[in-house]
Amino acid sequence: MGQAATIDTADIASLTGWWRLAGVDTAIGEEPRRWLGEPAAETKPTVAAPVEAPAPLPVTLEVFADWLMSAEIPDAGPPRRRVRPSGDPAAGLMILTDLPELADIDAGLLIAGELGAMFERMLARLDRSRDTVYLASLSPGRPPSGRIAAAALDRLGEIARHHVGLAAPRQLWLMGDAASRAILGTDQFAAAGKLHTVNLDGVMIDAIATAHPRRLEKPEDRKRAWADMQRLIAGTGA
Repeated sequence: MGQAATIDTADIASLTGWWRLAGVDTAIGEEPRRWLGEPAAETKPTVAAPVEAPAPLPVTLEVFADWLMSAEIPDAGPPRRRVRPSGDPAAGLMILTDLPELADIDAGLLIAGELGAMFERMLARLDRSRDTVYLASLSPGRPPSGRIAAAALDRLGEIARHHVGLAAPRQLWLMGDAASRAILGTDQFAAAGKLHTVNLDGVMIDAIATAHPRRLEKPEDRKRAWADMQRLIAGTGA
């Protein structure tokens, strides 16, 4: 057997002294260690919550009108600032605009104030009045921007088509670009000057698209709107 190796303590002291001079002051074991802190808690991938489908819309016009005043509707604002549809749903002529004006909110009536007086004169030329039409808006309230956002139009269009289907008018007068897009799927300028037929769940409705009520203050827009109203009347034989 060979001789056991002898350890020179002077050599060990020399070696450890050299490491001390190099700045090593801690013995390190062979187990891995996180020197920059404790391990962070394991993060799990975020799973998006399922998007709930909107609740079914009311199936009667009376309940639906109440729903418009309280439901969560894009760009409708608080219930106290909403304007209810007005007139006679059985009149056969439904008029749909985009949203209430500030004067409408104060009056609690769509197309009120000076615009309302002009609107009533147009109805009188058709031998109609507010009591013999059904007047509604895409949004029952008014957003701070004063216009319907593009992101809200799909949902508002869905609500409006349901609304028109419940009222089932023979004639539909769409006032402004947003109303035209919601019902006809095209802007008011492309839709103007022609009679359209809308099929809402089997209910066939004659429709025209004209300028927004604010634009009807201009004689040329009012003249074009009147010509379109004549098309609507002639198309139904009314």
